[in-house]
Amino acid sequence: MLNPQVKEILLKNWGEKADSMNCYCEVKFIDPLSSWACYIYAMNPKDEDEIACMVYDHGEVEVCDWSMKELMLTYNREGEYPEIDHEYRRKRASELFKKLNEEI
Repeated sequence: MLNPQVKEILLKNWGEKADSMNCYCEVKFIDPLSSWACYIYAMNPKDEDEIACMVYDHGEVEVCDWSMKELMLTYNREGEYPEIDHEYRRKRASELFKKLNEEI
């Protein structure tokens, strides 16, 4: 699912960095059939299932703590699960949040 290097960075981002969004969104999961996307920028070192992320869906952005397991169990109308967007290049979380909100 997540490669070890990305996971290590996400674990280090947990806490103050994540709370202030003073870190990078390291990975983007997408639904290939819609505009839905989940940008992950931190992972709880005490519970690696807990992630800090931004979810973009139907023109709205939500910053939340979510479960990696739940993320991987979501699916679209065709029954397809989210996939990593390999074309995505990491962006600073605070800047991405601002940009996504400007698109609304």
